[in-house]
Formats: sequence, structure tokens, C-alpha cells
Amino acid sequence: MAAPIESLLNEICESEDPIEELKSLRTAVLATPVSGLRQAVSGARLEIIFGLLNTNDKEQIEVCVEILSRVLQALEPIQLAQNYKTALQSGLNHPNDSVKVLTLTQMGRVAGHAEGVYQMLNSAEILCDVIECISVERIAVAKEAIAALSKLSNTKAGLDVLFHSDLLNKMKDVMLTSDIIRYRVYELIVEVSTVSPVSLGYCANSGLISQMLEELTGDDVLVRATAIEMVTNLAQSQHGRQYLAQQGIMDKISNMIIIFGAHNYLKLKTYLNEGPYYINAVSSVITEGAD
Repeated sequence: MAAPIESLLNEICESEDPIEELKSLRTAVLATPVSGLRQAVSGARLEIIFGLLNTNDKEQIEVCVEILSRVLQALEPIQLAQNYKTALQSGLNHPNDSVKVLTLTQMGRVAGHAEGVYQMLNSAEILCDVIECISVERIAVAKEAIAALSKLSNTKAGLDVLFHSDLLNKMKDVMLTSDIIRYRVYELIVEVSTVSPVSLGYCANSGLISQMLEELTGDDVLVRATAIEMVTNLAQSQHGRQYLAQQGIMDKISNMIIIFGAHNYLKLKTYLNEGPYYINAVSSVITEGAD
């Protein structure tokens, strides 16, 4: 299958309107097991496909995304980081959200790889672009960005880059976009915090956890309820529970549930499920208090 794929790439490179050749390539790569693709795409000129993403033709973009989604899975994360860094960065800034999701998925693979993560950490500009993707309206894009960034917390070097550099200011700037985006950043902070006591320490020292906890006493009832969801997620880890207990937060939440009342809670839960917040529901802790 390696020869047909290479041959199709050559045909695509020579064609002025390559949509049919792209469809043929899509068929070929989807028909090949990932294990077989690994040899087939080794040394292949995938930059040709990346280049064809630069178009307003939605069908061409869709086919290219399908091809790359399949083919890139056959490459090791370190290969992505070393050989396709420029292409991936372009993908983060592409106007089409499907391209962003594709790129962020691959970034997540790199961030979770022992060697690839250091390639990513040396690219502050790329990390800034990943953080910016949290503010994209489409939830799928934001979730992939959060997932990729949270994987950086598995290493001390990753924590240092996220919280001891200009990237922290970038996160704070993104939070100013809207209430929804602010809570997406809180979700990232909570995910990082639950990894280990060390990662929780980085998040606490950044001031973002304190800022999140202050949301519990705000005037907006919906914002307060969403803050409870975030705090409850933080409490899923033992070190998170200990931290919250030391801050006196659990008692504060219990009192809020009593004051808020079951009837108002049920109306609020319905709104959170159907309203503009992308968090699916408030915490089960509140549910128990409302029953």
C-alpha cells in the first residue's frame, strides 16, 4: 500500500484541482490498518496535505482532515513534534474548527509523550496558541485544548512553563473573554490540581484557585453554582479535599446549599443543563442536598 499512497500524493501535488485525488487517498488510508500505515507514510510528503488545508473549499478541508486524522495516528508523537511543528502551529490558527480539533488532538499526543512533551515546552508561541483555543466558541475545540494543556502537568518542567512564565498571563487574559471562557480556564486549573499535591501547589500559588473560590460568594447565582461544580471536582482527590478543608470551603458550600434551597436548586440545574454554560450539571453534592 506504500507505493499507491506515495503515487497518490504525487498526483495530488501535480493537480490544480485535487479533490478527486484526495478522495482516492482518503479511501486508501482508511482501508489500511494503522500498523500498515506506519510504513506507508514513513517519509511521505504529508506537508502536501497540510498545505491543501489553506483553502475556502469546505469539502477539500473535510477530506484533508479525514486523511490527516488517520495518517497522523501512525506517526510517533516525537515525529509530529520534530517534523510537523510548523504545520501544527498553522492548524491551531486555522479558521476551520475541525482543523483546530485535529491539531489539538495531535498536540495532546505530543504532550503525553515522554520525549515529545519537551519539544512542545520549548515552543512558547505554540502553547500560547493552544491556550487561545480555550476561548474558541465551539466546545470541542476548547475541550481538546484543555486536555492537551492538562497533560503538561505530568512533569515539573510542564508545570514550570505553565505557571512560571508569560503563559500564566496568557491564561488570565483569556479568562477576561467571558464568564463561560473564565470557567473553561478554571476547569483546566482543576484538572491540573487533581494530578498531584505538587501540581495543586502550582495552581494555588498562581492565584487562580483563590480567584475561583471567590466566585462562591458572588452576586450571580448561576456563577456561584458553577463554582460549586468546579470546587466539587477539585474535591475528588484526597489532596484537593485537604486543601479545601484547610480553606474552610466545604463548610461554606454546605451553608450555601441550605440557604439556596431545593426548589431553587432544581430550577438552576435545569438552566445549567440547557443554558449557555457548557458544564453539563452542577455537582452531585448539591443534588444530595436538594433531595
